[in-house]
Amino acid sequence: MTDKIIVGVDAAWRRSGALDWAVHEAVRRRVPLRAVHVADERTRHAYAAPVRIEGQVIIPAVIPEADNRLADEVEEYLVAADRSLDLAADVVVGAPDKRLAELSTDAGLTVVGRRGVGGFARLLIGSTSEYVANHGDGPIVVVPEGWKRVQHVHAPVIVGLDGYEDDGVALEFACEMAVRDAAPLWMVLAWDVPTPYSWNAATAGAVREDWKRLARERLDTVAEQWQHKYPDLKVVRRLVQAHAAAALLETAESAGAQLIVIGGRRHRLPGLMLGSVARGVLHHATVPVAVVHDSRPES
Repeated sequence: MTDKIIVGVDAAWRRSGALDWAVHEAVRRRVPLRAVHVADERTRHAYAAPVRIEGQVIIPAVIPEADNRLADEVEEYLVAADRSLDLAADVVVGAPDKRLAELSTDAGLTVVGRRGVGGFARLLIGSTSEYVANHGDGPIVVVPEGWKRVQHVHAPVIVGLDGYEDDGVALEFACEMAVRDAAPLWMVLAWDVPTPYSWNAATAGAVREDWKRLARERLDTVAEQWQHKYPDLKVVRRLVQAHAAAALLETAESAGAQLIVIGGRRHRLPGLMLGSVARGVLHHATVPVAVVHDSRPES
């Protein structure tokens, strides 16, 4: 994996916030960026007639003129953004979701746009973005359509903590993002009493206080650990009795956040999908969401 940033672009790249977000990140990190447009293999057949070679029928991977023109326009935009950096546009052929997920394995960061469907545009994530967020490697940032990063440069970064498991990769990413923007980092830990423990009314109050205390200890321990590692970072601790997705979304809304960071898959198992918290945040967030997968090999 390299420091290169990959960003997916399509015909709507001018109004999508993904390209601007990715360019801003490449410029401040001083790393290469590739804006990748995937010419959908399901439609390219109309542009190239099949040929027969040694008895086999082969359909040439011809790139339609419109796709090449789109890449040229994006390239011009990138050159104007920063001539001192390696910023370029590429066209590849394939299924957009799968190709972008594959390309993420060779990137330090992958960025895709989020465009909803119909009247629920504000509440739904597109199938390509959801696939990449699920199956990509490393940090995957999903940016809402029309997002203007320059308007949120110093706004808080929100990171969700797991009450039990290690959040190291997601926390590292969140801390680095906040430090680069001189922004505060809000650590959010959602908790609740499991239903079986709440059935006994006589002990419900004591059980609730025990769970709250354990959650507070977890939050304080993690916050102090990362505050020590990043002493100049302003860390805000937020303990919420709610579902984790709801807690993150409400916190991001009330804080005017620039980014929500959540952990991805814990283990590299084929076909393993994101949990309900990540899906809930991806589908309902009105700010960019970073899903940080731990791509380190298991020991």
